[in-house]
Amino acid sequence: MDEARQKAVEQLKKERYFWKQAKWLTERFPEGKLRDVEGLVKLMGWAEIAANDWSLTPGRYVGVAPEEEDENFDFEEALCNIHVELEDLNAEAGKLAVIIKKNFEELGV
Repeated sequence: MDEARQKAVEQLKKERYFWKQAKWLTERFPEGKLRDVEGLVKLMGWAEIAANDWSLTPGRYVGVAPEEEDENFDFEEALCNIHVELEDLNAEAGKLAVIIKKNFEELGV
């Protein structure tokens, strides 16, 4: 049961990660076409590159993205996920402690 639960938790974490990445991309490229996004990408022409002495340093063109605050971040959900993971790790630590104790007893230590 614990193993199935762990697999389900891992699968849900992967799903959430890919969903967030897809959302991030569609927010920046809503029409599915490459466009200028400050701090990420800028479409350049040869004239502008030549005007910058042929420098291809990204910071010269792209700039710095404004700091984002995730208003939809769910602290309760994050804490719940951490709590679930901590419970699993504590259970595993208990099992490992028993195995280690048994191994020491077999070694006579």
